[in-house]
Amino acid sequence: MPEPLNVRVGVGWNPFDRANIGGPLFWQTVELLERDGWDSLWLSDIATGPGVAPLPMLAAVAARTERLKLGTSVLNVPPRNALLLAKELATLDVISGGRFFPAFGIGQADPVELAALGLERDERGARLEECLRVIRELWRGDPVTFHGRFTSLDGVTLSPRPTRQAIEPWLGGSTRAAVRRVGRVADGWLTARVTPAEFAELLGVLRESAAAAGRKVPEDHFGTVLFADDVAETRELLHAFREAGATKFVLYPRVDDPRPLLDELKPVVDELESQPVYRS
Repeated sequence: MPEPLNVRVGVGWNPFDRANIGGPLFWQTVELLERDGWDSLWLSDIATGPGVAPLPMLAAVAARTERLKLGTSVLNVPPRNALLLAKELATLDVISGGRFFPAFGIGQADPVELAALGLERDERGARLEECLRVIRELWRGDPVTFHGRFTSLDGVTLSPRPTRQAIEPWLGGSTRAAVRRVGRVADGWLTARVTPAEFAELLGVLRESAAAAGRKVPEDHFGTVLFADDVAETRELLHAFREAGATKFVLYPRVDDPRPLLDELKPVVDELESQPVYRS
């Protein structure tokens, strides 16, 4: 019998909202997501933008929830030290009881952001891939000795111990180069600002890259960010991307108060998540 795939829909918080992040509306929305059975909450990571730093904010959300999953869409890895990042991720994993599911990326190509973070644009991919390798090794629990281009460790053991034995990093991206990297080194893909047809085409590139590397990315680890303005358009987009191969979705409501729209969308989401989907 074909193996079933899990379709899940989470919610992202507007990264450009200066007024409400951490305020009453944010926490009321978190309570709604927890109470009404939404899959997950996602926060973006733009250092020079108006939004909060996602990791400490998600730690606060973890402390106030019990079942809501937590994600980053996406976490900017290249400017971060691999060991410190691994420790922060492990800490958040422990605080949340294994509910944290990060998606990583190379960050904004904006010159202001790159200059502020002290990054060379052409080094970002190499930094990301090395960091992922180090985090995977540390996550296993054994002492790690590693000497790479950007990281040097001698017998370092990760503490605290994560609740999960292995981390399954997802990567963001909407270019052929980005999805080829997913196929080579990652366990999932979260894209944004592509059409369903472009998603299907890039998914084909990802699968080819994974096969060439002797790997296979799980079929229910392909996702996309969608910007939600109204129920009818969002329903249409969800089904179009589902047909294109997506099984995971992050909805970013583009309204001042997301709660009424989320209430209207919940029946649509429940129907989509309940439909049986099988690996082809």
